[in-house]
Amino acid sequence: MEMLKKAIIVLILLGVVVLAWVGGSIYYQNSSVEVNPNAQGYVKALRESFDLEELEKITERANNSFPVSPSEFTVLIKGD
Repeated sequence: MEMLKKAIIVLILLGVVVLAWVGGSIYYQNSSVEVNPNAQGYVKALRESFDLEELEKITERANNSFPVSPSEFTVLIKGD
C-alpha cells in the first residue's frame, strides 16, 4: 500500500510537469512577434558619411539660442 501511495504522488507530479510543458509549448507557438515591414528603413543609416558642416550649424544654433552655452552648462553641472 505504501508503494502505491508513492507511485500516485510521482504520477501526479509527472502529470503536472507534462501539463506545464504542453501549456508552455502551446503558448510559445501561438505568441509570435510581427516585424514591421518598414523596419529596415528605421535601422538604415541616413548618410554614409558624417556631415561636419551640419553639426557646426547645430552647435552654433544651440550656442545662440540658450542663455548658457552647453559647454558652460556641463561645467556648472560638474561643479554641483
